[in-house]
Amino acid sequence: MRKYRQFLRILLAFNIAFIIVIAGLGFKQEQDDKKVASVSADVDKKAVPLGKTVGIYVNTKGILVIDTGEVTDLYGNTTAPAKNKLIKGDYILELNDVKIKTKKQLIEAITDCGGETLDFVVKRNSDKVEVKVEPVETGVDTYKIGIWVRDDLQGLGTITYVRGDEFGALGHSITDTDTGELMEVSGGKLYLADIYGVEKGVSGTPGEIEGMITYDTENVVGEITGNKTYGIFGNITEEFGNDILEEAALPLGMEKDVETGRAQIQTYVSGEKKLYNIEIEGIHKNQNGDKEMEIKVTDDELLNLTGGIVQGMSGSPIIQNGKLIGAVTHVFVNDPTRGYGIFIDKMVG
Repeated sequence: MRKYRQFLRILLAFNIAFIIVIAGLGFKQEQDDKKVASVSADVDKKAVPLGKTVGIYVNTKGILVIDTGEVTDLYGNTTAPAKNKLIKGDYILELNDVKIKTKKQLIEAITDCGGETLDFVVKRNSDKVEVKVEPVETGVDTYKIGIWVRDDLQGLGTITYVRGDEFGALGHSITDTDTGELMEVSGGKLYLADIYGVEKGVSGTPGEIEGMITYDTENVVGEITGNKTYGIFGNITEEFGNDILEEAALPLGMEKDVETGRAQIQTYVSGEKKLYNIEIEGIHKNQNGDKEMEIKVTDDELLNLTGGIVQGMSGSPIIQNGKLIGAVTHVFVNDPTRGYGIFIDKMVG
């Protein structure tokens, strides 16, 4: 009996010790989980400010109609076959039951239509609309309908930030220069750009970054997935991620953290990454009803180089008190030393 009781005591002690070990492991796992969650939360509140100038190439969701006009037929008669049928801002999706993906494809389909009625499917605002247009023979077996269209857009811009493998750039949407409408993009790419000069801005004439973009696969640094009110967004390539691996992330400064007074913008406009002094002169509401910063370039080096803010600098990150607080968006046409910047929470939100 005594041996049996002793065995029970040993067994009980073993069970208690086992429970304590398991509880300890559970507590450690809970603390580890909290630590991981804390680190993840910290990462979510930070971003790498870049300011790197890149080539931007976007494709539209369909072929954008810019305008309609007149054509002259074989007999010298002038007509406008597409007027009030296809309208500025329409996106051509299909022609005669064939999906239209490029401007070249559309032109060839119209030119070689043989005079038959053209049945279009277009996206107009948020609706799909069917439109019939009668082509005009302008040459022997050559037809036109009198429309101007666009199927892509390209230019220079600036990457504002990178978070993980995601980027935000420009600080404003890509809009069509003719219609003024936000372009509906089906995708696009960011490319490395070679900057070879800057045309300085003067009152009445915004300057611009002068550069060359080589649209080769090896120069791709990102894939564009969205065109929104406050920027274009997407994912960087693995190679580009490795190139910027040593770049330091900064905390994100929300709108409430921003003060009028001294700040800096980061840009590669000189050919290398540099910070330049600016003043945040005020905070106002923009046409969307959101607040934005009014900024003034005060850095003599940048003023001598660019005259202030030039085209291609849109998206340059704005930094204040060690935080990424926003991005340059627009320049004042009559005063290139001044412009606007959007708050970073509008971009990352």
